[in-house]
Amino acid sequence: GARVERIVEQARVNMRMVYHHFSNKKGLYVAALEAVYAEIRGREQALELDHLEPLQAIDRLVEFTIDHFASHPDFVSLTLGENLQKGRFIAASRKIPSMSSPLVEQIRRALVRGAAQGVVRQGIDPIAFYVSIVALACHHLNNRYTLSATFGVDVGGEAWQRAYKRHARQLISTFVCMEPPSPPV
Repeated sequence: GARVERIVEQARVNMRMVYHHFSNKKGLYVAALEAVYAEIRGREQALELDHLEPLQAIDRLVEFTIDHFASHPDFVSLTLGENLQKGRFIAASRKIPSMSSPLVEQIRRALVRGAAQGVVRQGIDPIAFYVSIVALACHHLNNRYTLSATFGVDVGGEAWQRAYKRHARQLISTFVCMEPPSPPV
């Protein structure tokens, strides 16, 4: 919602250069989204999940995602704002989907390796799995103030965050390793 003039002033850049590189405010915003996605995707690639045992790879991804979201409120705010816009600007990016494909493949390979070794249950969809990790990593951040007021505990506090991270890692580990219950008859 910021005006380009204010952005230029705070960034201490030339207005004409902004329009030269980004054409308009929408182009600037899409570039900002691409930058924060490039950062998280680059850090995810640096985890080198393919070189870890499947359960270690999954745990490392969960821990990284929770830590990244907690330490990058700008990423959480941008994506929350973009969701309020119904993904209008991210849909204009050709880079973000292509940046995300390698992550999905890394997750898929870890799940397949784990299933082949008999340590991960079969049939886990890598995208649904990642969405579950993201939900555990950011729902409490997106709703920190209402959850804190409702339950009388600061869900953004350091001690709570540490305990929650252990909880989230255990949830994912239990899900991955457990056979799904039989459907009710």
